[in-house]
Amino acid sequence: ACVRVCVYMLLAAAIPLGLSLSPPATSASALSTRDACLLFGALAEPLVHLDPEVGACCHSACSDCEWRLPDGGYRFDVLKATKPKWVPCYLRRDFGDERGCHEPRWASALFPGGGEVTRAQFGEALAGLGFEMPMGPRGSVGADGGMPESAADALWAWLAGDGDALTPEGARTRLQAMAEDPQAEGAVGEGPDHLVWKEFAKALGAKPFEMIV
Repeated sequence: ACVRVCVYMLLAAAIPLGLSLSPPATSASALSTRDACLLFGALAEPLVHLDPEVGACCHSACSDCEWRLPDGGYRFDVLKATKPKWVPCYLRRDFGDERGCHEPRWASALFPGGGEVTRAQFGEALAGLGFEMPMGPRGSVGADGGMPESAADALWAWLAGDGDALTPEGARTRLQAMAEDPQAEGAVGEGPDHLVWKEFAKALGAKPFEMIV
């Protein structure tokens, strides 16, 4: 203990006044948890389409299910929730049967013509998506004040960087980069299929477990 104190005193004497040996404080989040929640609630859905090759399944985690994987997981065709839970990371998936075709809300709303959009067009479309409290965030958020410009700026910065325009394909690629495992093949070999709250919030620098008040 005496040695550590002496070393500390020697180091303290060697650095200029006004500096500290204490570790630097953690930098502030790039986006507040509340604003990240507003974004997630605008983009997330209670439905994702996964593997069209999976047949009829009761989704009851049966031990003898033919769609069970060696690691104990399962292959699913469609996942459903009671509230918005996932941001789909695809532009369109058509199963070609009674399960139908799914085009994520963000893809159709942010890119209504299927082509690139400018920052102004993106912001206007994002504000028009509306908000529903999603699964994942702690607490509750009302969207009476609309989408903050700072939140739209943060999402654009992640998706488009310094670019003046954004394509649907570019947005999908950058959403997939938010995933915990960006290199995952996904259900059909096209990369991560969807994002959950924790992945989305952390990518934007927000604190996913912080209580929203």
